[in-house]
Amino acid sequence: MLNLPSKDLRGFSGRFGMGGVLAVVVIIVLLYGSVFVVSPSEEAGTRWMGGTPMTSTPLTTGVHFKVPFFETVDRLQTSRSIYTLNGLDVYTNDNQKVTIDVSLIYQIPSSAVMNLLYHVGRAGAVDIESTILPVVRDRALAAFAQYNTLTISDQRAQITAQMRKDISEALHRLFNVDVVDVQLVGIHYSPVFDQSIEEAVRAKNLAVQAENTVAQKKYEGEQKTVTALAEATAAVERANGEAQATVLQAQAQAKAIETVGEALKNNPEYAHFYGLQHWNGILPQVVGAGSIPMIDLGKGQDAAK
Repeated sequence: MLNLPSKDLRGFSGRFGMGGVLAVVVIIVLLYGSVFVVSPSEEAGTRWMGGTPMTSTPLTTGVHFKVPFFETVDRLQTSRSIYTLNGLDVYTNDNQKVTIDVSLIYQIPSSAVMNLLYHVGRAGAVDIESTILPVVRDRALAAFAQYNTLTISDQRAQITAQMRKDISEALHRLFNVDVVDVQLVGIHYSPVFDQSIEEAVRAKNLAVQAENTVAQKKYEGEQKTVTALAEATAAVERANGEAQATVLQAQAQAKAIETVGEALKNNPEYAHFYGLQHWNGILPQVVGAGSIPMIDLGKGQDAAK
């Protein structure tokens, strides 16, 4: 509204009268109410008396005019928007409840503006999120219903990709909305399931520990078996060696005896020589009537020659 100092207003009213002042004020109000600006991040439409749409195509960035008091401006954000759905309960194919948080980035093209403003939900942009919400919830439920609770963490990427595909197709088909991205930002299991997982992990760890103990005992037993086998093999080899040595020694002694026997048989004088070779220089001691035995050293020396 026009803000004039009281002195100027009195002077103005004195020259033009009170009716002129009111006329100026009305003109300013009408001009102010007939102009509106659409920002670059949005598009708009107008309705007559809050009812019938007055535009067939969306109004884009810039200054626009409307009939003051009779036309209502409806604005819709067409730049990228982020919609976050927190605390959504879904169920897996093994009937376990999982609570998830989903982030949706979407963009509304110009071709979808008039439909969303005036043909979906209430007129205007008041029902956009409530329009999108049921679709996101339904497709998230369908995606999680294909997976087992125990595999959700490992298959998170596949679940997110499935949700992105299903939500994108549904929003584009129903409302011509373009989905830029869908992210599964949070997965929350029930306390009962968390406890069961902890118990399962603990049991698995105990089983692994038991397997390791069995493997260790088995390894120690195998090592003892290998050691015993090696010792037994060594003992057999040692016994074989000693036996072979005894045989060889016996064979050598037999050969020596055979050789000495042949020599004695072929040369009677060899017995005298053999005795001299093995005599230790001590005369034999004889108990009895005893004459001193005599050894003919000459024969031995002649034989040695």
